[in-house]
Amino acid sequence: FYDSEHFFPPILSALVLGIFLINFPQAYRLAEDKFKLPFSNTWLTSDAALSLLGLIILITAGNIFSFYVLHIFYLISFSLFAYVFYSWLKGANYKHSYIFIGISVLFSIWVASLIWKYGLRSPLFFEELIFFDSTTTYKTFKDVLFHSSIINMIQAHNIPSTGLDGTPSFVFYFGSHWIFGNLAKLLDISPILFYNLAFPIIFTPFMFSSLLLLAINLKKWQENSNLGNWSLRADFKFWLIFFIANIGLIYYPYAHNNMILLWYLHIHGASYSLGLTLAFLLLGMLLALNHTITNKIDNSFILLVLPLMLVLIGFTKLSTALLILPLLFYLFIRLKLYKNLMYNLSAIIISGISIIVVIISFTIASQATTGYNAQSVSLFDPFNLLRTWIKPSLWLFFLFFCCFWSILFITLRLWYERKINHVSHLKTLFINRQLIDVEIVVILCVVGLLPGMLFHLPPYNHPNSMTVNVYFFDFQNWIALAFLLASMGKFRNLFKKKTYLMIPAMFGICFFILNYNYQIQAVYNRQLQLSQLIKNNPNYLSTTEGKIIDLLRQIGKNMPLSEKKKTLVFIPQSNKDFWNAKLEECYAVPFSVPAMTGMAMLDGLPPTRCQPKGAYGYESYENNGIRTKKQTNTQNKVLCSKALDKGFSQVLRIDSIYMKPRLISCQGRN
Repeated sequence: FYDSEHFFPPILSALVLGIFLINFPQAYRLAEDKFKLPFSNTWLTSDAALSLLGLIILITAGNIFSFYVLHIFYLISFSLFAYVFYSWLKGANYKHSYIFIGISVLFSIWVASLIWKYGLRSPLFFEELIFFDSTTTYKTFKDVLFHSSIINMIQAHNIPSTGLDGTPSFVFYFGSHWIFGNLAKLLDISPILFYNLAFPIIFTPFMFSSLLLLAINLKKWQENSNLGNWSLRADFKFWLIFFIANIGLIYYPYAHNNMILLWYLHIHGASYSLGLTLAFLLLGMLLALNHTITNKIDNSFILLVLPLMLVLIGFTKLSTALLILPLLFYLFIRLKLYKNLMYNLSAIIISGISIIVVIISFTIASQATTGYNAQSVSLFDPFNLLRTWIKPSLWLFFLFFCCFWSILFITLRLWYERKINHVSHLKTLFINRQLIDVEIVVILCVVGLLPGMLFHLPPYNHPNSMTVNVYFFDFQNWIALAFLLASMGKFRNLFKKKTYLMIPAMFGICFFILNYNYQIQAVYNRQLQLSQLIKNNPNYLSTTEGKIIDLLRQIGKNMPLSEKKKTLVFIPQSNKDFWNAKLEECYAVPFSVPAMTGMAMLDGLPPTRCQPKGAYGYESYENNGIRTKKQTNTQNKVLCSKALDKGFSQVLRIDSIYMKPRLISCQGRN
């Protein structure tokens, strides 16, 4: 399925959009200087707001104009990149610039290795899917098929559904799917290709950029200056902390297997990465407002933009919204914002959003009251996170390392306030709001751990429940990291002549190097294994799995969207080649149809022997997606009757992967 003629253009186009997103604030700065644009020095022209505006422009372009305007972004992006890079290079010491570029290249190699090593996505996705049973590396391609199915159903029917038996909607945070779908339209590529190639190129750098912008804005806020004398590229301690926080302080396989410290989820998880990005941008805009210093209130932001951003974050990643909302309410009380009418109105609006978010959260939880091993579970389950996933002997280590960057920042911050030699001094600093940064980190750390400590998070009795826990407690570390990076300047004096810190520092650097090498070696081994499989099986496209993928992709390419909207794909259970295909686990096989063809299925639930697991939308179907009856009547008349009941007028029937599918028109049939 690798096609050299059509493989690199999507990569180049994705690179163009990524460059546009990261450099759009600079484009506005150029226009602002030349044309004296309004709203200068307001939150509207902050880097965070302009980055968000750049994303909105791309989404709008994809939604309205599709790929017809892509060439405009080519012209803008490459011109802008050339200007920004030239200005950046001549703006400081060449030695520092070249060292920074070299380190950035090394970090980028590690990020790319991490993305395509882990098994969630691959540039050769279809080849790896065919050889799924032959490879030994960890892989879970059903996630890409599942999420691609949702994107296709949104594009064809404006309904968040997996499309396995009609298009029943299910409660799910589908904001990222809607955004990714529009960008896939702009790039003129399939959702599968977007997840495997375009997403890492566009959104991973954008997430890092948003995190760094937040750290820089925090530094401006702390020092109350524009940082004109600060050379970021020459601040190697800043970058060392940033790289270590991403690559890891302890050996990753041990941390992953024994303490569920999945600190790479901000890179792996598409919706989580986007949710983090939006959260960083929101916090950056809040800093730009600087309400804690001035009395000027921007009603449009607190009454409109802030609530809309919370809704967008909630629809993108529900767990992130559930963490931000308590923080906002805490700051509302702590800063006594309730004394102002506009803030009270904003609080009422946000309270309504909070209620809706909580209702949606408990709805999702209530839909999964049974685990995939058919065991009934209780939602309230104190300390489930510790008891289920971590050995008792490692509980303290887990709590330390899962909040490591928060603990480190709080420790250094209090150490910096050397006058704290008595509880009364600490109380004075608290009353004077001089420890707001510490309070924010503590609140996020506690709120992030609470869900796993109080509840058994869905999907129940399923490994994905472990990941859901991480989505909650991981967020606080990135906010703490932003505060730590912003404070590195004033923390430097704490480490002068502290030789006893050399030992833990050396351990940290050693594990940092081990983790770096681990990911590079892992992606090399994975691709080497795939290369050998392809070399030893030159006719792999003629295998059952190869023919299935080729057939479904051709159907998806050849049928226009107008036809897809009114067509259901029916594959009878008698088609053993399809239903017994080794496309990962058998319950994931059906996702290949809506993901590759862009069409919903008719009676596409997996066979009885396949027990659907949680987290993949099966709860939206009858009997939680578990097939209880065998297909007894598959006559065209019966199929049309079912299709018409679901609002479709055609059925594409695939009786065999070796025969041409039959398109059955149901119009006029009873």
